[in-house]
Amino acid sequence: MSAPTSSSSSPLTSPPLGQPLPLDEHACSVAMPKWSHIVGYEEGDPNVAMALACGYPRFVYHPYLQRLMSHALEKYSKLNPEATKNQDCILMPSKPAANRCRDFIVKAYYDSDGDLISPDNCVDVEDRCDHLDMETQGHRRVKVMDLESAGVHAVIFPAETGVAIEAKSYWQHTGEIVSSRRAASALQELNISYEKITASFPSDLCPILGKSSSKSDSDYCLHKSHPSSSNIGTLTDRGVAFDTVRSRISEISGQPVDNVFLCPSGMQSIHAALRLSRRLRHEQHKPKGETAVFGFPYLDTLKMAGRKELSDGVEFFGFGDARDINTLKFLLKTRAEASKSKDAGITCLFTEFPSNPLLNVPDLIKLRALADEYNFLLAVDDTLGNFANVDLLANGVADVICTSLTKLFNGRGDAIAGSVVIGKEGRYADELVRLLKTVHNGNHGDLWITDAQALAHNSEDFLERSSRINETAERLADWLKERDEVESVFYPKFTQPNLYNRFARKNVDNHTFGYGGLFAVVLKENVCERTFYDSLEICKGPSLGTNFTLACPYTLLAHYHELEFAQAYDVSPRLIRVAVGLEEFEQIKPVFERALESAKLEGAKRNTETNTTGATGGVRSYSTRAFDGVGVMGWRVQGGLRQRPRIRTGGFGAGLGSRRTMTSGIARTTFRATARRSPVAAFGVGLSAIAISKIWK
Repeated sequence: MSAPTSSSSSPLTSPPLGQPLPLDEHACSVAMPKWSHIVGYEEGDPNVAMALACGYPRFVYHPYLQRLMSHALEKYSKLNPEATKNQDCILMPSKPAANRCRDFIVKAYYDSDGDLISPDNCVDVEDRCDHLDMETQGHRRVKVMDLESAGVHAVIFPAETGVAIEAKSYWQHTGEIVSSRRAASALQELNISYEKITASFPSDLCPILGKSSSKSDSDYCLHKSHPSSSNIGTLTDRGVAFDTVRSRISEISGQPVDNVFLCPSGMQSIHAALRLSRRLRHEQHKPKGETAVFGFPYLDTLKMAGRKELSDGVEFFGFGDARDINTLKFLLKTRAEASKSKDAGITCLFTEFPSNPLLNVPDLIKLRALADEYNFLLAVDDTLGNFANVDLLANGVADVICTSLTKLFNGRGDAIAGSVVIGKEGRYADELVRLLKTVHNGNHGDLWITDAQALAHNSEDFLERSSRINETAERLADWLKERDEVESVFYPKFTQPNLYNRFARKNVDNHTFGYGGLFAVVLKENVCERTFYDSLEICKGPSLGTNFTLACPYTLLAHYHELEFAQAYDVSPRLIRVAVGLEEFEQIKPVFERALESAKLEGAKRNTETNTTGATGGVRSYSTRAFDGVGVMGWRVQGGLRQRPRIRTGGFGAGLGSRRTMTSGIARTTFRATARRSPVAAFGVGLSAIAISKIWK
């Protein structure tokens, strides 16, 4: 199958605020074309929030889910007519996931271990309560109810903002979510009507047009979603799509198909690896151990590892460089020497290859040596490199790779999924496969069948698309690096190419090796990043790995209320992340050229006056301080290593930092626990689980 191409006659455009990207009812991104839209959303501007038709699925409850939530609450009220308190709910994709979510809320909000279904998140215990008979759960403040459709279970809890925030934290941090397709299937089975979210958008608004020689001559949104991927009623063989996806990953990665596990989201693949590592330690009858996070990661990996309800503490090495390897080595050695059993107390180390958003590449060989010496698992998120470009499981380097299939593997941006692949050469390979089948509910996990269908269809041309995007991204990164307006380009070819190339996979048929499709840029002082972003005539919004080029001011989206924390690890608030799509280089280069030209400022200095929303156009420095709930300390080691911030905590809550406000262009920092931050009331709903939303990934 030939990779879809963008029509050179179709000009690139920036879709209007709130439009799903792509223009599909199951879109995983949403258009936010102006810098002010980002700031407005983060500041809780209702005009921005109300304009969003959808968002990234782990951060925004899709309208179909909201409709199903309303049904769940109606059902609960009928089963419990005597209930006096208002209730709220969150939806989970299965009964075990609902039980885990329930226990998380009980631990997090009620701080109670006496009312748990399972004493440990890594061990699923069958709940003896009938999920339909609410009387058997009457003593519980948080209950589980089977919706009897598409496997969906509702976790019912008191309608209090604090409880809703913790419920949403579980959804966000673990990725155990109900997709819009699963919700649509449930609504159809229950004969509940709903309106497609794309109904109000004219079809001619979609700027992402293309043609493919293998398809009809009609324009379409790069490639169409599978015709039955939204309709459970058309399914005949429910296992084919799962097997197709797993076999495709197995063939590319060179690992046995039995070692490939599917997940309902990329984040859930990391959560599954964490549960797996803790379960392995449990089976080995060892005391609980902490998780290490190496390098500045996508934020929810760190937050998940830091939640005491999900983990046993986290050690964070935020630079992920040679100094941090020495710091880690010193920590492990010190702990092992202090332990009677010579146990360093680390269960698993998570890292990204390369990292998001700085595209740094860790030294996996040295990390592997430490994992062998101190007996912990090495789990790597390879989403940005992708398993067609890099082989991280060869020779047992990584024990596990976790991948967000939502991104480049799917490409179209209309399905959310993830995978866990266990390396056949790893030291615990057979035991990990056995345990993950138990922990993860088999090889398919909680991925919904129609999402698997869409994934199987959309990934048919994954290798061709990956090759083309590799080439275009490298050419665009090379060109930007030479531009006078650009201060830095973060891209594996420029960060740590030797560490990246060590794992290059160059033996995949129909694929050309490359550095992936993602890079980030920081502009020079005399170039306004806000004007540059506003002027880019491409799709702009959260997510990455789409067939269309997609940009976002990542630091603002991911760390708006904790900018000091991000900058402490060299993540600039002015950073703009670019995920390259299938457009031709000659088509997209002029778009960036025009945006750079328009963003040049007169004189040598930028304007840092406060805008109407309180965010500056460009801020160069923030103070490095202690953050609520997190101890930041200089970690001194022998050998002349420099002091650097290292976070060690038993639980982050939902946030990692502070809220920053501006007065006359001067930073004034107000510290508070962002776990209790008032949520954005999206879609006109009040402060409930339905309302709590974020949009980026």
